[in-house]
Amino acid sequence: MTYFSRHISKQSLAAPILLGNAGYYGTLAATRSLGRAGIPVITLDPSAISPGRYSRYSHAHLRSPPFEQTKRWVEWLLDARKTLSGSVIYATSDAVSYALAKYHERLSEHYLLFQPGLDTMMCLLDKGQLLDHARAVGIDMPETWLPRSREEARQIANDVPQNLLVKPRSQLAIGNYVKGALTQRGANALIREFDQIVEAGAHDPDFARSHPEVMLPMLQVYYPEAVERVYSLSGFRDRSGSKTAVLGAVKVMQRPRKLGVGLCFEEAPVDQVLASKILALCERIGYYGAFEAEFIQADNGFLLIDFNARFYNQLNFDIARGLDLPRLIYASATGQNDTVDALLSSFRSREACRNYAFCNSVQFGLITRARRSFGSMSAEELRRWRHWCALPGRTMVDATFDVDDYWPYIVDMGNQFFSTFRHLRAFLRDCRT
Repeated sequence: MTYFSRHISKQSLAAPILLGNAGYYGTLAATRSLGRAGIPVITLDPSAISPGRYSRYSHAHLRSPPFEQTKRWVEWLLDARKTLSGSVIYATSDAVSYALAKYHERLSEHYLLFQPGLDTMMCLLDKGQLLDHARAVGIDMPETWLPRSREEARQIANDVPQNLLVKPRSQLAIGNYVKGALTQRGANALIREFDQIVEAGAHDPDFARSHPEVMLPMLQVYYPEAVERVYSLSGFRDRSGSKTAVLGAVKVMQRPRKLGVGLCFEEAPVDQVLASKILALCERIGYYGAFEAEFIQADNGFLLIDFNARFYNQLNFDIARGLDLPRLIYASATGQNDTVDALLSSFRSREACRNYAFCNSVQFGLITRARRSFGSMSAEELRRWRHWCALPGRTMVDATFDVDDYWPYIVDMGNQFFSTFRHLRAFLRDCRT
C-alpha cells in the first residue's frame, strides 16, 4: 500500500477515492468517470479477477476482506489509514453502505465520506422501515406482510388468494444474494421458500445479532408487470436538499426473468410527481447521495419495490445521459461546491432526446441464445430483441464494453462464462422459464 500511495501522489494532487466491489458494473462506471476526470481511483475487492481492477483508470487495486464481514473490513480500512488517510470512500453495495454508516464516526476521522449515519441508512436497507416511510410521504408499495414467525407466514399464505413473493427484508439478511422467489398459491410452496431464505442466514453474524427484526423474510403480492417493465428514478441529492437531479428509465429485461438484475434499460421521462415524493422521502429520513428507486406500474399507479442508496448496476447509463453521479459524489465529499453546481448546470443544459438505451451485452447475448435454444424465447422475440439493440438512431450504452478501456469487458466475459458453468443448474432453470 505504501507503493500505491507514493505512485498516486506523483500522478495527481487530488485526493484518491476508494471504490469497493470492483466486480460490480456500477463500480466500473464510477472508476472510468472519475479516472477520466484525473481523480486517482483505488479499487478494492477480495477477488483478484474483478473487471474494475483491469480498467486503465484504476490507479491501484487492493485485496480487501469480504465487504459483508463488516467489522473485519472496517478494521482493515483503519489499519490502512497511514497510507490511505484523506481518501474519499463511497458505497458501492449495501454491505459497504452499512459498514460506512455503522462506523461513520471512526471512519470520518481518517476518510472523507458522503454518507448518512446508521439510523438513516437502516430506513432504506430494511424494507420494513422503507414501507412505513414511503407511505408517510404518499408513495404506494405492493401489499406487504412482515411475518414474525414461520406459523404467521403459513397463515398469511393460506389467507391471501394472490401469488406471493418471498423476499429478504434486507439484502444483508441473506448470505447468497437471492432477491426472492415467486411462489404458487398455498402455504406449502411458500413455506419451502421461506425456510430456504431463513436457513441461508446473513453473511455477517454481527448484522443478524444487531438487527434481529429483519432476519425473517417479507411477503409481497406479485405483479406480472414486474417481469418486463420496471420504472426507475435515479439521481442525486445534496445534504441540504437544495441541489438535486433526477433521471427516468425503464428496465425491459432482467435476469432471472421474474425477479432479477436489469440487463436492458430504455430512457424514460421523469414523472415529476413521483420524483417529488422520492425527494420528500429522502428529506424525511435525512438521506443524501446517489439513489435509484424502482417501481412497478400497476392498478393505475406506481408501486415502490426497491430503493438503492449507493452506486448501482446501470450507473454508466446515467453518466452517458449527462448525470455524472460519481463526480457529484466526489465533489460533495471533498467540499467542491462550485464543481457540484457546474456539474448540475451541465446536466440541466444537456442535449435531450438522444434515444439512449443500456445493455449488458455479455449477459444479454448469453441469456437470449440460451433461452432461444430451450424454447422459452421464440424466434420472433429473439429478432425483436436484436432489432432493439440495433435500432436506428439509438445511442447504446454498454455495461462493460468501452473502446478506450477494453480489458474489463474481456475479464467480465470470462467471469460470466465461468459463473454460468459453476451455477449451471440455476442458469438452466432461468433459461427454461
